[in-house]
Order: sequence, then C-alpha cells, then structure tokens
Amino acid sequence: MDKFSYIKKIYNSSFSKYLPGFLRKKLLKNNQITFIPTELKKLPDNNYPTEDSLNFQENLIKNYKHSGKISFNSFFDLKRILHEKFDQNLNFNFLDFGGDKIDLYLDITKEFKNINYYLINQKKINDIFKDIKKRHNFNNLVVIDDVSEIKNYNYDFVFFGSSLQYLKNYEDVLSVILPKTKKFILFSATHFFSSKQLLKDIVVKQLNYLPKTYFLYFFNLKNITSIFLSHNFKKDFDLPNENFPSNFATFNDLNLENISYRNILFSKKTI
Repeated sequence: MDKFSYIKKIYNSSFSKYLPGFLRKKLLKNNQITFIPTELKKLPDNNYPTEDSLNFQENLIKNYKHSGKISFNSFFDLKRILHEKFDQNLNFNFLDFGGDKIDLYLDITKEFKNINYYLINQKKINDIFKDIKKRHNFNNLVVIDDVSEIKNYNYDFVFFGSSLQYLKNYEDVLSVILPKTKKFILFSATHFFSSKQLLKDIVVKQLNYLPKTYFLYFFNLKNITSIFLSHNFKKDFDLPNENFPSNFATFNDLNLENISYRNILFSKKTI
C-alpha cells in the first residue's frame, strides 16, 4: 500500500478521530491533500451546517464600507464578466445560489445599480439575510426560501459560487434553474473529472476544515455538459481555478482522468 492509499484509508476510518488534531492537519498539509474519495453514493443529510450569524454579516458590511473590498469570492473575475455581459445601467436579474456573505451583494450592486439580486441558501442564512435586508433597506435583495420558489422568477445570470457540489439533489436543482435562466450560468471553484465509466459523480470527503469534515461531489464533466446541452446551453469558457491547489494522488486507484478545479461559464444559445 502506497502512502496516499494509506492516508485515504486512515481518513475514511473511525480511527482518524483518535489521532491528535495537529497530527491530522500536519499529515494533510505536508502532502497538500484536501480531498479523499469515499464509497458513498449520495451526500449525507445535514452535510454543511452553517455557523454564520447576524453579527458576522453586520461586520462584513462595516468592513466593506471601510475598505471597499470583499472578504472572499470563489471567482475573482465575476465583476469583469458581468461588465462584459451587461451594461452598467441595465436592469437584470442575478441569482446567487448558495450566497452566504452580504459583502458580495454590496460589491455587485455598487456597480450595477439596477440589478435585482436574488439569493438562496439554507434557512438559517436566509433568515439572517432577510433581517439584514430590513435593517439596511436593501430593496433590490430578494431572498428565496426554497428551490421550488426559484420558478417564480427568471434570471439573466446565475452564479454557483462553489456551491453546486454541496447539494445532495443537484440534478433536481439544475432541472428547475435551467428553464428559468435566460442567458448565463457560472460555476466557480468546482471539481470535475473525466471517465470512461458511466459515472455521473463521486462523493468526496473534504478535510481542510478539520476537526469538521464536509462531503461534496466531484462531477463528471461530460455528464454536466450534456445536461446543459439538452437545455440549449453552450460552454463559453472552461478555465482552471488556481486559488487552492490540491494533490489528487488519493484518487489514483479510481481510474479517473483530468481531475481539476474549474470555473465554467455556460450561455443560452440564441435562435
């Protein structure tokens, strides 16, 4: 058994919790390992509990007003792409799927005054954003409570900011969003692979937040692309995301090819 197979075996077993925290983190960091494959077929329930608070969001507002900079964005060129696709004074609908930081809303709406900014996340985060909206009169912020409510609107631009891979029912979500999207859908910081097997996705354990662990999907790029093609979309660009390099040696025995961290923009074909 090679070193990486051994690491995968440890972190997929109950034994790993008995290792001292500093040792677990050091072993992963020294080998640049962030993800290991699992034998799960679906993501577990309650996979990504949030710890965001109203105070956290209020601090983001204060910091943004002071610095004019956002705390984090999984795709640094988001505003540039929006400027390329939309006039600054145009009225258009933007859906932030999985948005969890109010400063991204502030940054986008600062430059696009007539944007309608839709956001959907877990109920706890949604409730915080509703409170923030009332406190600060963010009238162009629309918080969507449930995927079924997505059907109530049309969207010119949908942003999955490193979020689709954490959705247990991601294919159902896409089946709702794609018909309601008129122009663009952007995936950022998402893992894809290619495979000769009939494999739509694999479930992976994320380890860079130890002692917390999360699960997510790596997607077969061919399968995701075929879903978009069936809804009359084409790929505008497909670029590597180089923000967080990872070592995928723990995936060597899966017969997967081209595992990579990517930003992909799809656009609706015009007739």
